[in-house]
Amino acid sequence: MLRILFTPEDLASTRFLPEPAPMLELKFVAVGLRRGIRASWGERWRSAALAAIPVSARPAVRQLGGHFSWALSPTIAVSADFDEGMETFLGIGTKRLRQEMALYFSAPNSGVPLLPRYAFEGDREAGRVLAHGTKAAFVAAAQPYWADIRANHHSELAHHGRLLACRGVGAALTTVIPGARWRGDCLLIDSPQDRTVRLGGRGLLITPAAFWTGPPLVGELPDQPVLLAYPAPAVLSIRVGTEPDSLAAILGATRAAVLRLLSTEHTTGDIARQLGISAASASAHSAALRAARLIFSRRDGKAVIHRTTALGLDLIRLNTPSSSSDGVQHAVDRVVTMRPGGG
Repeated sequence: MLRILFTPEDLASTRFLPEPAPMLELKFVAVGLRRGIRASWGERWRSAALAAIPVSARPAVRQLGGHFSWALSPTIAVSADFDEGMETFLGIGTKRLRQEMALYFSAPNSGVPLLPRYAFEGDREAGRVLAHGTKAAFVAAAQPYWADIRANHHSELAHHGRLLACRGVGAALTTVIPGARWRGDCLLIDSPQDRTVRLGGRGLLITPAAFWTGPPLVGELPDQPVLLAYPAPAVLSIRVGTEPDSLAAILGATRAAVLRLLSTEHTTGDIARQLGISAASASAHSAALRAARLIFSRRDGKAVIHRTTALGLDLIRLNTPSSSSDGVQHAVDRVVTMRPGGG
């Protein structure tokens, strides 16, 4: 059982991580590559990732995933950029790095040579090899799916925000975190680990983890918010390989392109020109999207200006193919190619 003890100050400062943390996901990627992931997309992802990881990076990946710890390090959640996160992790000083290593690995002095050599002996070459290997693993196994990971994260953020607004912090935590319930000022979470964490005014920082399907995990260091990572809900899938555009399947290719285009403000005439459709068709599509509350429109003189609502943006984020580096422009280009003058 995992027990987290709150003070009133902790409840007030509990918050959701605004973006997914690459260094955190990397830990779960390494474990997933070694043991697999219990998800509908898990085996397809593992096969693709193992084939994509360079041979030179595989020793570092084996070391990262070989000694799994039930603990997390709060430091690995400080940055939404992988390179910045790795630089922070390797540059925090010898004493602190040893603390981090103890959290990151269950057996830090056994079978994980690179990080101990860097932490205890100051071996810069070991640090360089570790940094290179972990970056290569991230690029091969996580980065291709980062659009889906971000979309899923923001979907959870929106869900958590609605729960918080409608039901309060206490109910939001027990709804979002699997196996959680309250006993007085203690949040009990079903877990194989037997651990008590006293927040003591540090607050709680919460994040879903895309590549983790086990019980919620906690990371704490003095004078830092306590990190709680929980498995992202199964409905928030990661798409592996070439898959159809689900937004176009729902709305139709042209209407999906209109919705994506309206991530920024455009007039009806702009829509028609950029997508190569008639003004009447642009007006009809925008009217349908407005009726579904996916866009809003306002008049500016003789022009009508349209833009997506928060609901429309959520729909775009959750249904943009991860294989596209720019989902909006990809959809626009595809419709222009398919319908050079159509409506």
